Amino acid sequence: MKARGFSLVEVTVALGIIGVMLVAVGALLSRLPVDSGEVRNQDLALTIARSELETLRAGGYDALPTNGPFTHTLLPSLAGSSASVAVADFDAETKQVDVSVSWQGAGSVTRSVSLTTLVAQNGGLP
Repeated sequence: MKARGFSLVEVTVALGIIGVMLVAVGALLSRLPVDSGEVRNQDLALTIARSELETLRAGGYDALPTNGPFTHTLLPSLAGSSASVAVADFDAETKQVDVSVSWQGAGSVTRSVSLTTLVAQNGGLP
């Protein structure tokens, strides 16, 4: 007569596989944003940075500012926020523009987003 059920070895192996899967899922979940507020803040910071980059590109090469902070109507919506632009020579006819937005995230951790573009003197792509 054949015994029914699982042996101790089979159960141990199955539990080991399930354990490894749970650890893997836990590691993936720990990389997700803490809450929807963090995602909202990052999206808002990206919106501010994109808006500033588009404004600077629309103004053209000759209107690019020097390095320093900038203001935006949405900036006060981010706790402890600041925004800055840095303009540097890329080559003789092109400037590199870096826009950064920083804010206080969950747990008073400083978060930031940065976007970079090139602005050519002739108005086209370098």
